[in-house]
Amino acid sequence: MKKFLLALILVLVFSGCGSPEVWRCYGGDGSRSLCARRPGPDRPRLAWVADLEGANPGAPAVDSHHIYVPHSGGSVTKLSLSGEVEWRFDSWVSQGGDLPPHLSLLPEGRVLVSCQGAQEETFLLNRDGAIIMGPSWLPWTAATSPGTNSQGYLVVCHQYIHDGAVALCIYGTKGGEVLWRWDFAEEEHSFFGSNPVVLEDGRAYVFIETTKDYNLLLALDAAGGCLWQQEFPAAETRGVGKAIGASEKGIIVFGTPRVEDISRVYSPGSVYAVGADGEILWEAQAGGRVEQLFIAPGLVVANVLRSKLLALDFEGRELWQYSLAGWESNGVMDSRGRIYLAGVCEGTVCLRAVSSKGRDLWQLDTKQPAQAVSCLALANGSIYLATDNGKLLAVTD
Repeated sequence: MKKFLLALILVLVFSGCGSPEVWRCYGGDGSRSLCARRPGPDRPRLAWVADLEGANPGAPAVDSHHIYVPHSGGSVTKLSLSGEVEWRFDSWVSQGGDLPPHLSLLPEGRVLVSCQGAQEETFLLNRDGAIIMGPSWLPWTAATSPGTNSQGYLVVCHQYIHDGAVALCIYGTKGGEVLWRWDFAEEEHSFFGSNPVVLEDGRAYVFIETTKDYNLLLALDAAGGCLWQQEFPAAETRGVGKAIGASEKGIIVFGTPRVEDISRVYSPGSVYAVGADGEILWEAQAGGRVEQLFIAPGLVVANVLRSKLLALDFEGRELWQYSLAGWESNGVMDSRGRIYLAGVCEGTVCLRAVSSKGRDLWQLDTKQPAQAVSCLALANGSIYLATDNGKLLAVTD
């Protein structure tokens, strides 16, 4: 086991995690691996705090020069890497609700903004924050965070009401053109899509939950053709949502919550791995709701809701567990397999780092008051997170 861990650390350090340098969307890139190419902070400090002038922020996105933060229903603030606000975009739906829009960074400095809530709309912005006119962006809004690769190829899930049930449209688009679409709509049955996963070669994956007896993992090629479908018992595989990602080799990993009633445990909360050809490789019990998955070469770490980190190899064997204190809400991984977690502890934003072996490295109290934090972004060696009261924090060495 010691030799395996040493080899794993060497792989992580020298090969990185396959993520692009930008933090393009939730998960870092289309693979949703939550893993950055570069190391994160070793001796952390709060470098700066910026005022977004907007509450309820979502997950930041980062390119080589700027940070983009969605907030306030339908707004986006763009900042420099040193925290200066450069512009703010307020859409016409900005005051229509509190849910932040989904952000996706596209080539040539473009920003895709998909607003959620009662008023749904999607906007494409240029690098100056102006709306780009032209093809409808997008023809349907995104119910989950769109997946995109470095070429600007997008896969989007849209959920809508159809004949009293929830229908699901999955489509691929590039340059404003819809390339393909899949529709799931039936009377008396509803369909819900996870965050789409998109690899650099255009392969895409969506976990689809239904009100039938089964759920399914759908694999598509770059032209929207079905590569394969794999079914799972619906009672055991609910609430995947953000807990899905892919390895460099196209192995899909997803997590489920604990599902039980007073008479039966339907699922203890599990991590599943599915091979590139659709075969179920393994299932590992997590013992609670899997909120996030961090994926690196040879390593999968499940963030089990405010209870523990569970590390597995790609054979499904447990490597280690790390008990959480309960305040940690979400995290990211760096190129060394180090996990950074953030949350609110006794009224202030705190972070902690856990090594690739499951050992404590450091804990930082930023002294910044908040009640909740956004999902993290890790780029250029710095961690970025926003607070519910409208602050953006940068933590670095």
